[in-house]
Amino acid sequence: MKKNRVSKHVPSGPGEHIAELDDYELKPHYDLDYSKAKPNRFAGRVKFTHGGARPGAGRKPATEPVERHMISFSKPHVKLLRALDQNLSKAIRKLIESTR
Repeated sequence: MKKNRVSKHVPSGPGEHIAELDDYELKPHYDLDYSKAKPNRFAGRVKFTHGGARPGAGRKPATEPVERHMISFSKPHVKLLRALDQNLSKAIRKLIESTR
């Protein structure tokens, strides 16, 4: 038995009218009266079981608050600090702790 081939018409341009697809027409703009809108009564009922943050995820809070300051160093000083630690902030903290 031979199958009948059905040719599907692909529109050639944006202005071409296809009767089967254009059975209804949408207006370019609709004026909606939002004063007649009702709140979604199903909004609070949905329970999400997947997604969201993992418990314990994220940056841990610091033991004591840290203030941000801007300090300038010469190249020899930076070289000395980098020898202590690649992170300059940690190197400065190590120096401070060693003097206490």
